[in-house]
Amino acid sequence: MKSIPRRIIIIMVSAAMTVSFNACEHLGQNATATWMTVMRRLGLTTSRATLVDLTEYEIVRVGPDTRNVRGIFFSDFVEKDNSNHIRPAVRFRHTSDTLLGDKMMPLSHFRRFYGIEDGRIKAGRLDQFADSTIVLPVRNKDYGYISRIEFGRRPGNHGRIMARNPFRALRDGLPLVSYYPPDTDVILFDTKGEMLYEPTVQNAFNGKVFLADSLGNALFINNLPGYDEYMLEQLNAILKKHPMGPVIIDNGRYSKFSLSRASYQEYIQQDLYRPDSCLFVVGCL
Repeated sequence: MKSIPRRIIIIMVSAAMTVSFNACEHLGQNATATWMTVMRRLGLTTSRATLVDLTEYEIVRVGPDTRNVRGIFFSDFVEKDNSNHIRPAVRFRHTSDTLLGDKMMPLSHFRRFYGIEDGRIKAGRLDQFADSTIVLPVRNKDYGYISRIEFGRRPGNHGRIMARNPFRALRDGLPLVSYYPPDTDVILFDTKGEMLYEPTVQNAFNGKVFLADSLGNALFINNLPGYDEYMLEQLNAILKKHPMGPVIIDNGRYSKFSLSRASYQEYIQQDLYRPDSCLFVVGCL
């Protein structure tokens, strides 16, 4: 019986060790994600008020090989088994593959798309993107652009605590208990100065909001009801100059973000292990 060459043995052992390491890494990520999910569902996580003008940074799709990442803001919803909702614009324009994602959403249902082009992130019609730009469908209904945001004031309102049905909370990716501070009614105005109904923003409460137009003007917002007067003035100054429309993002699994020393590996630990190709993570350099 011939002996196995030494170099073959070394290759086999190295491969086995790599598989073992990756398996342990995935198990560790799953354990971290499970713990974070429990904390989030119990309403035990906190989130600070944040406003970032994304036009001031070079925006990129962040992956495991992205270097010098300054911030990671948000990601799209994960389609684990069928991630065909992430593709170059030209493959949306000319395709017979028109059922998108795990839920087989018809391509005809989407009017807007968003993607990163020349270091800017924008949202608009499919024909407003270059063929090679990677784009994703905007899942929320288009109610129009927002030009101003105000808070409703209710004298004597001391805030409220909401306890959700556990089964509904589990399905919707929401905490079991949430506290909403007083004076958090969010009032939106369109480009004509008229009040605008826009549930993507108004229902985000203390979560993340992403606004963008088709020209590359974009904003990242977190915990909008927590804004003080100065932050609200800053926000409205930008919206007055560049009205924008909301793009719904994952506020459940991937509710956290980082504005400095961002790490892709830390960000994805918010959820169970998924292949990198399933994720569209937006950050800046």
